Amino acid sequence: MLSLLKRARGRGWHVGVVPTERETALAIVRTTRSGRRLLRHCAIHPASEIRAEHVLAPLTHSRDLAHAPVSAVLSAQDYQLVQVEAPEVQQSELRSAVRWKLRDIINFPVTDAVIDVFEIPEQARYVEARMIFAVAARAEAVRRVVDLVRPRVRDFDVIDIPELCLRNVSALLPQDARGVALLALGEGFAQLVLTSKRTLYLTRRIELARRMETLTLEGSAEVDPDTQALAIELQRSLDYYDSHYEGAPIGDVIVASGDERAARLIEPLRAQTGLNVQPFDVNAVFEVAPGLEPDTRFAGLVALGAALRTDRGTS
Repeated sequence: MLSLLKRARGRGWHVGVVPTERETALAIVRTTRSGRRLLRHCAIHPASEIRAEHVLAPLTHSRDLAHAPVSAVLSAQDYQLVQVEAPEVQQSELRSAVRWKLRDIINFPVTDAVIDVFEIPEQARYVEARMIFAVAARAEAVRRVVDLVRPRVRDFDVIDIPELCLRNVSALLPQDARGVALLALGEGFAQLVLTSKRTLYLTRRIELARRMETLTLEGSAEVDPDTQALAIELQRSLDYYDSHYEGAPIGDVIVASGDERAARLIEPLRAQTGLNVQPFDVNAVFEVAPGLEPDTRFAGLVALGAALRTDRGTS
């Protein structure tokens, strides 16, 4: 995504930080040469603590973490992610050409945007033009994150977006080998990402009518409106994937919420979609430090994905 510096090296540790007005999530991960993923920290703190430097203090006080590369993540309201037709220009001119295309698409002046692009897998059917993902971030928001994080760490070098962070998490799941849908629940929304073989194919934000705090009890004949909305949007997304890309249909869905909502969604989503729906288990993909209870609510999960960015180009 939006690179700031040459990527640093910090003894294999990588840090993801998600600063918002209400809270700051921090994750610290190490990927060893053997492929083991060690989770040292994954927590959500009050937003005020980042300004008091409590959240990021371990990065300056620990020898192992002093030079760990840090990825920060923008809030959803600070950028737009869209698909556009790839301009027929040289790679060096791609961002400027895409900026021109975005002027009538995004909801803020393109002159105030920081632009980046990344590839969409080639669509096998029905689409003649090559499409790409384009990210337009508000320049003011990028500066705000830089001003907040850079003075507090030594090796801050990348600003990311939640969709790519969740792609990093989804790519770790065993089901990614054939294709998997990761459904991450936030407050009033769910973020869906479809990946296969570590590649992001589709992402969609699903707005919910309420926070799903009162899902119907197991065995009830009633269908919760938000559960139904999730099932419909999930099926639409999978149908789009099936019709536009070659490969096996995706039959596995992983639901992540960091609380009891994921468990309560499993059976209703299975019943309405016929898919293999399972809850996200952080212990299945990470070796968690003794005594650590990872907070994998939405911000924590995104921070975890940001910390999975590596020198080898995970993002």
